[in-house]
Amino acid sequence: MGLRVWLGIRFRCSRFEDFRKLRPALGTELMARQPHEEHMHLSAGYNEAVHVLEAAQGDFLVGLVCPEAGSVSRDDAALSSIFAAILELLDRSARETQLPSMRLAACSGQTPAAREQELTERGIHWFTDTEAMVAAHPDINLVVDLTGSPETVQTLRQILPSSVALLDRACTVFLCCMLVMSEVSGQCQADLRGSRSLLSTIIDELPDEIFFLDDQGRILDVNRQVCERHGVDKQALLHQSSNTVPAGPGQAACGPARRDWPVLATLANQREQEALQTWMDEQGRVHYYQVTAYPVFDDARRVHRIIEVRRDVTLRTEMEKRLQQAEKLAAIGELSMYIAHEIRNPLFSIGGFANSLLRSQELTENSREKVRIILEESKRLDRILKSIINFARPTSSELAEVDANLIVAETVQVLGIGSQERGVILDVRLGGEVPNIRADAELLKQCLINLIKNAHEAMPDGGRLTVTTAMERRQVLISIEDTGHGIPLDIQDKIFNPFFTTKQTGSGAGLGLAMTKKIISDLGGDLRLSSQPGKGTQVDLLLQPYVAMETPAVRLQEPRQET
Repeated sequence: MGLRVWLGIRFRCSRFEDFRKLRPALGTELMARQPHEEHMHLSAGYNEAVHVLEAAQGDFLVGLVCPEAGSVSRDDAALSSIFAAILELLDRSARETQLPSMRLAACSGQTPAAREQELTERGIHWFTDTEAMVAAHPDINLVVDLTGSPETVQTLRQILPSSVALLDRACTVFLCCMLVMSEVSGQCQADLRGSRSLLSTIIDELPDEIFFLDDQGRILDVNRQVCERHGVDKQALLHQSSNTVPAGPGQAACGPARRDWPVLATLANQREQEALQTWMDEQGRVHYYQVTAYPVFDDARRVHRIIEVRRDVTLRTEMEKRLQQAEKLAAIGELSMYIAHEIRNPLFSIGGFANSLLRSQELTENSREKVRIILEESKRLDRILKSIINFARPTSSELAEVDANLIVAETVQVLGIGSQERGVILDVRLGGEVPNIRADAELLKQCLINLIKNAHEAMPDGGRLTVTTAMERRQVLISIEDTGHGIPLDIQDKIFNPFFTTKQTGSGAGLGLAMTKKIISDLGGDLRLSSQPGKGTQVDLLLQPYVAMETPAVRLQEPRQET
């Protein structure tokens, strides 16, 4: 049975200064006693108080014995603080419905001057003699001695009935100090719970995945984002290594360990570390996660805990790559224009002289064949230069209202000739409620031709080519999907670079996809690639729907008046 059960109440003190006033009094009282005597008095007071509280019927009456004026043990400041604590304790008991009501019945001796008016207002009787107080109130349950005099305590034990409990000054001061400390501790605990609740709410509302780890990288706690994105309960993740929990939603709760785990580096060098991790979703799209490990030190400056934060930076990474791509394209464009113009002049001369030589009657057939090769290669080089110039110069287009379904159907019809002979099955799925788009019909056809030709070339042994139109988030989607060999992960970020190609030498300049992406970007759209090696590739064109520039005026009707 603890201290709170001994009293049966919770004491409330609103000022921490009360404890500071009581503490010297407690020290003085306990230092004046022998340890064994102190223990005996505390135990006796404890047992008596418990017995009386349990046996109390009706109001629990308390009497106070104060030191006389001029007494050696009298300290008005300390006495006033103890007095206030006892009154607060008794007042609190009256508000506790589960406890018997406790009230101060009478006082004897010289009460603190600061409390005389309060005692008078409360109607509490004041006696100069303790025996008179006990005789006037035979139903008193507890007498509290505040004199601190061993002789007074001995006298009280002789005159008090066995049914009346006695608390001496040391027990009372100790009790008040413990109650004040309990109240302060309770308030600190409440503040701590409030702070923890606030911090937990903030952490759970953050969009990042947050792991709290021990010094071995094992999970101690996670925020709500981790559980929701991975679809697992928190208990299933506890005490596991966070390295087995992959980045990205929809992934398994536990997976193979990664080598680029920044927690290991943080444990090794005791500094903040970060790494960029990637994962691929079911559609083959690459996502990027910035994983940062923060060390938490103990008092000895050792890594005690680690906080691992995972942030989805896919959008930011893609924007950075687009900016880098735009800067690269601008530099390549300027260089290409310069090279093309410098090469076309001598190339024009080479082609002209080759034509003249072919018309000459003096050439042998062997020499004529060589001249034809020179002419054909010069024409091929001219076509490449034209592609470079077309790519480098700004796209000149006439934007108009275009039927996306019609453009797709016409392009597939032309390029679909001979598909069956190559073992390619065409699957065209035109959306029924796809609005018209704002684009240049010829440039859009050029983009579709490039993508469909690439899809055919990716399926040399046949396969399925699916062309779809639909609406996706207020944009018109044109999707070209094949079941070819796919694109290796290490080159997916490079295939839209100018002059990058995986085809054999002489099969192209590597500008088809770069030109396609540039045209779509100039049309205000977006190009999205997802590919899985061995399964196929899907390229999505997202274009803006056509919005009429002129809207019919709407004439507002005058409100009709009630008759």
